[in-house]
Amino acid sequence: MKMIKFPLFVAILGFNTYTYAVEPTMFENTKTYCFGRYLVDVPVAAELKNEGNHFITEKEISIKKILSVDFNKNISSREKELKEQKDTEEYRFIDSRSLDGNNEKIIVSSATRFGSTAYGIDTFKILGMGYAATTSVRSLGAKHYQSILADYENYLKNIRYRQPKEIPNEPGFCISNGFVTNKGKASQAEGANLYFVLKNNPYVKIRIFSHVYFKQEQTLLERIDSSGVMKKFLSKVKYNKQGKRTINGLNGEEALTTFPSDDETGIAHVFTWETLGEIGNPLLPSINLEIKTGDSGGSGTFPSTLTQQETMALYETIVKSIRIRPTQ
Repeated sequence: MKMIKFPLFVAILGFNTYTYAVEPTMFENTKTYCFGRYLVDVPVAAELKNEGNHFITEKEISIKKILSVDFNKNISSREKELKEQKDTEEYRFIDSRSLDGNNEKIIVSSATRFGSTAYGIDTFKILGMGYAATTSVRSLGAKHYQSILADYENYLKNIRYRQPKEIPNEPGFCISNGFVTNKGKASQAEGANLYFVLKNNPYVKIRIFSHVYFKQEQTLLERIDSSGVMKKFLSKVKYNKQGKRTINGLNGEEALTTFPSDDETGIAHVFTWETLGEIGNPLLPSINLEIKTGDSGGSGTFPSTLTQQETMALYETIVKSIRIRPTQ
């Protein structure tokens, strides 16, 4: 599970005056994103930089633009590679089947390692609008291989192209350029994530992700307490707000922190809200929202280009909007 990370600092907090690039009123205009089975509103100034997912297993569904001729070449190349593999410890071709004419394909392979057989599944589907979806999973044990194969066959029937701004009106799972019709009644691995950078404020990062867990995890505040970060840097890290918070029926916790930048000339923020959801329930996954200011993208922390008021306005705009799609 993702944990809050604070930079290591030893200096006393200092304050300087900055020219801030964003005013709280700018956050009133928002756009809606569908991630997994949920919706979130983010300011129009937030630019989407990355989007990820996993479905059925912990592997990603990849959706990319591709010509039909190249799509068929990729399938043929994968089959040829697996069929020509002679090493039994590497994955070798077992079977392939076409569904819905030539628009859907499943290739099954296996490898024998340490006396046990592991299975692999590759899937391909033309979605239309010049897009195709592919998946590749390995290391499936014999005990679960058949059921996962059936899950992937069902997935191929139900995945389709989705316009970037489309909010589907049927139950299912949103991913970048795609949607899988699915009621979420069965326990299965699912996850989706969005990553934004605030326009004209490149060190303001917004991350939100959902994930179905299959064992009890520590809550946000339990992780912070057990990490010892607050005890070690008690005089440096300030909690603006900490405690339980329910968002649109989702029971969660939040920790809103302020701490010195590396150069001691200003402050930075880590504002986090998280719900653990229910174990194994795709309709109630764990959801985590994290907003960082002064995030260099590496190990360094710069002075925030947002004021305390602006950071709080940004956080409140987003956190209050997290909700399950009403069609689920």
